[in-house]
Amino acid sequence: MKKFNLRLKEPHLEIINDLKEKFSITSNNEMVNKCVKSALHLKKNDLIFSSIKEKCSGGCFASEPQFVAEMNEDTFIELKKIYKDNEFDDYKTEEEEVSKVIRCIINYFEDESNLIIL
Repeated sequence: MKKFNLRLKEPHLEIINDLKEKFSITSNNEMVNKCVKSALHLKKNDLIFSSIKEKCSGGCFASEPQFVAEMNEDTFIELKKIYKDNEFDDYKTEEEEVSKVIRCIINYFEDESNLIIL
C-alpha cells in the first residue's frame, strides 16, 4: 500500500463529504479510493480529465494536504501515468501530481455520482 498526503481544496472536501453521505461511507480515504477505482474502471479519461474538468478554481497550487491517503501501489502508478499523459501544470512532487489527478476525478463524480462503483 502507498501512503501519501492527499492535497485537496475546500470544494473537494465538500464533494467527498456529500458523496460519503450519499453512499453511507464514513472514511474520506475509502470514498476517494471508490472514486479512483470507478474512474479507472470507466476508462473515460477524455471526459474525466477534459480541459473543462481540469481547470483550476481558486489557484492551481492552492491545494493543501488534507489527510493521509492510502491506496494500492499499482493504482498510484496508474494515476501518475494519467498525470503524465495529460497536459497538467507542473508540480514539484509526485504526491502533488497524483493529488491533481484525484481532484479531477472528484470534480467528475460531483456531477456523475451514479457512476461510482461500490
